[in-house]
Amino acid sequence: MRDTTETRRRRDDVETLGKRLAVNASALDFKKFAYRFINDAPARLFQKTQQDDWDLVTGTGDTIKHDSTDLGAAVSIVVGTKVDGSPMRAFLCRKPRKFYEDDEKKKAEDLDEQLSQLKRGNTAAGELQGDYQPAGGIRIA
Repeated sequence: MRDTTETRRRRDDVETLGKRLAVNASALDFKKFAYRFINDAPARLFQKTQQDDWDLVTGTGDTIKHDSTDLGAAVSIVVGTKVDGSPMRAFLCRKPRKFYEDDEKKKAEDLDEQLSQLKRGNTAAGELQGDYQPAGGIRIA
């Protein structure tokens, strides 16, 4: 005779990351890698995985994402529709943490330089503006 005892699908012993795009965080290595979902928008996935350091995360079974809508081994989920009406998928990708931190540092340096230019009364690119500039310079709190 078959056991008809009901079991719950919700598990309190599995830590998930995010809400709608939830993944099993215990199956990911956050010490070595940074993770993000990348939409399969025109050329976006190619740009990030071929021209940058992001790699697709692959999984077997339901180790990483139990409700994944994968068509292959890559962890993904449908997140919307493309202009042509076909489903748009977001793929879980990872980048070595060192590369990620270096990239974030570079972004912060670029933003700091843009802010510095704006404080001098220039455009973010450093071009002079003909607008009024106070004698004491521009202060941003």
